[in-house]
Amino acid sequence: MKTIKQEEYTKLNRALYDLEDLLGCMGIKEFSLSRDKHNMRLDTDAENIDTELLITFCKNIEQIHHSKFGPRLVAA
Repeated sequence: MKTIKQEEYTKLNRALYDLEDLLGCMGIKEFSLSRDKHNMRLDTDAENIDTELLITFCKNIEQIHHSKFGPRLVAA
């Protein structure tokens, strides 16, 4: 994997904060991704949770991750 440049890191960091704000508006309290673990906690009292949009979003993230890093390894 290549090293990320400072300018790219700054753009990525800004985008992640914007994503955090957007997901927060959709009733998501926590959203984290790593190579082997994905975690999402929803605010069950939120009125504006669009589960169909979230499922599509998560599938897209999974596809991006797969194309960048290969398939996720699952322990046997």
